[in-house]
Amino acid sequence: MPRYPRCFRPVLLYVLLLGLLLPAVPTLGQATREDRDRETERRIRELGIGAGRDRDRSSRDDDNPGAETNQGAPLTEREIAAHVLNRLSFGPRPGQVEEVMEYGWEEWVRRQLDPASIPNDRVDSFLASEHRWTVMSMGDIFRSYRPAYTTNPPSQEEQDERNRNLDRIRRELQEATLYRAVYSERQLEEVIVEFWRNHFNIDQQKDDVGYLANHYEEQVIRRFAFGKFEHMLLASARHPGMLIYLDNIVSQKPLTEREQRLVERYENRNNIPRSIRALGRQRGLNENYARELMELHTLGVDREYTQRDVTEMARVLTGWTARWEDGSSYGQTPDSRGNLPDYGFYFREEVHDTNNKRVLGSSLRGGGEEQGIMVIRALANHRYTADHISRKLCTYLLRDEPSEALVAEVARVFLRSDGDLPEVYAAIIFSDDFLYRQNHRVKFKTPFEYVVSALRATGAQVENWNETREAIRLMGQPIYRCEDPTGYEDTAEAWLDPGVLVYRWSYALRLARNQVEGVRVGESLLANLPRDEMKDKLIGRVVPGGVSPQTNTVLDEYLRDRTSAADLLGLLLGSPDFQQQ
Repeated sequence: MPRYPRCFRPVLLYVLLLGLLLPAVPTLGQATREDRDRETERRIRELGIGAGRDRDRSSRDDDNPGAETNQGAPLTEREIAAHVLNRLSFGPRPGQVEEVMEYGWEEWVRRQLDPASIPNDRVDSFLASEHRWTVMSMGDIFRSYRPAYTTNPPSQEEQDERNRNLDRIRRELQEATLYRAVYSERQLEEVIVEFWRNHFNIDQQKDDVGYLANHYEEQVIRRFAFGKFEHMLLASARHPGMLIYLDNIVSQKPLTEREQRLVERYENRNNIPRSIRALGRQRGLNENYARELMELHTLGVDREYTQRDVTEMARVLTGWTARWEDGSSYGQTPDSRGNLPDYGFYFREEVHDTNNKRVLGSSLRGGGEEQGIMVIRALANHRYTADHISRKLCTYLLRDEPSEALVAEVARVFLRSDGDLPEVYAAIIFSDDFLYRQNHRVKFKTPFEYVVSALRATGAQVENWNETREAIRLMGQPIYRCEDPTGYEDTAEAWLDPGVLVYRWSYALRLARNQVEGVRVGESLLANLPRDEMKDKLIGRVVPGGVSPQTNTVLDEYLRDRTSAADLLGLLLGSPDFQQQ
C-alpha cells in the first residue's frame, strides 16, 4: 500500500479546510428513438431466458411551474464554459474551457447527449487490447476467469490461481472505470454512468458478483444509460449480479403448512425421500431485493407503501434466479452443435409463488414471470418514481437541494416521455436553473470525481492505476465496493470529514510532484516561471474559472519565499476552488 504524508504544512491545511467548510456564494430529436426502443426491448432478452411485452401508454398532464427568482448576476461566458465542464464532464482538460467557449456550450451539450456519435478511439483501443471482458458473455467471463477445477478436491495451486483471477477481474473493472472517466471523449456519458452505477449499486465483493459486475457495467448501466429508465430497471432486475447481490437468487415461495409438517416429520430420519429433501432446501422468501427495488430504485423512501407491499413484491419475484442454460455447474460441456452454454437469468417456475397477490393496491391473479415484468414496468413509470429519479438527477447535476419547481418540471418530462433519459437530462441542463449563479460552484466533488478531475486538469498520463485506486479507497469511495445498496452519498456533508480530506491533499501534492506510482504530469505544467506568471499559468490551467480571494492569499503567501511549480500546483489541486463544482 502506498505511503501518504499526513498533511500539508499545518497553517496552509487549516486555511484550505476553512475554505472548504464555508458556504459557496431543447431536447434531442426523435428521428430514430422508436427504432432504438424496439431494439433495446429485444436485447433485454440477452440477459437471460425470457423477456417482457410492451404495454399501452397513457397520456399525462403537463404543467409548467414557475422557476426560482433573484439568482444574482448572470455567469460570464467563461464561467458558463467552466460550469458546464465541471458538471457535465469530470472537469476540463487544459484548454478545454476555451474550446467550449468557441464551440458554444449548447452545441457541446447536444453532441454529448448523443454519445454514440462521438469518436472515442483511445478508449476503444484500450478496451479492445486490455479488457476483452467488455464484449464477453457472462458464461465466457466465468470460463476465462473462473475455470472449473480439474481435480477433486481442488489443489492449493488451483485455488490460489482462482483467487488471483478473481482479484484480477475486480481490479480490471476498477481500472477500466477510471480510464474511461479520465480519457473518454464522451464525458457526459461517463458522468451519467457514474450516477446510475451508484443508483443501481452492486458490490463486487459479494459471492459471484466479483465476476458478474463487469458484465453488469456493460450490459445494464452503459447499455441503457441513454435509453429508457424502464429498460435499465428491468435489465438490472434480471441481471444475476443484482439478483445475487440482493439475495433474490435464493428467494422462493414459502412452504405451506402441510409441506412444513412433512419436513418436520422426516427431520430426524435417515432415509428421507428426495421430494422431502427438496422441500427442506427451500429457504422461503427473501425480501431484500423487493425492498430496495421500491425504496431505492423506483418509488423512494416513505412513499405510501407498507411492509405488506414489500412482502407481496417479494412473492411476485420468487423464482427470479440465475443458472447455466443446461443446468450444469460451470457450463463446460458443449451441446450437439459444439456450442458452449451460457449463464444468465432463469425463471424457476417450481419455486415461484402462484397465489394471488396485492401490490400497491392492485390485485394480481396467479403468478408467472410476466407478472413480475408487468409490476416492474408499472414501478418504472409511477409518478413517485418520476419524482424520485428526477430529484436525484437534479441533486447530482445541479445542487444538493434543487428547487422544487425544477424537480416537478423534470418529473413531468420523465412521465411525458415514458422515462426517456436523454430528454430528462436535457430538461435539467437546458433549464434556467442550470446557469443560475446560485448553482455555480456549490457541489462538492466526491473522491472519485476529485481524483479523476485532478488527472484531467493536469493532463496526466497513467500507466499504472494501483496507487490511484488505493487513494480513492482511502478517501472513502472504493470503486464497485459499496456494501450498502444505497450507494455512495452525493452531497457535500458526506465528504467533509477532515480525517478523510487529508488523503485528498496528500494525493494532490504527490500527484503534483510526480510521486504517484505510474502517473506522470506533463513537464510543461511544472516549469518554474517568475512568481506571478507561475501562479497565473497554473490557475488558468487547473482552475480556469478562477480562485477565491482566500485561496489567492494562500498562494501569494506561499510564493513569498518559494517558487516550486509542483508545490504550487499541489496547493491548487487541494484548494476549495478545485474541489467545488
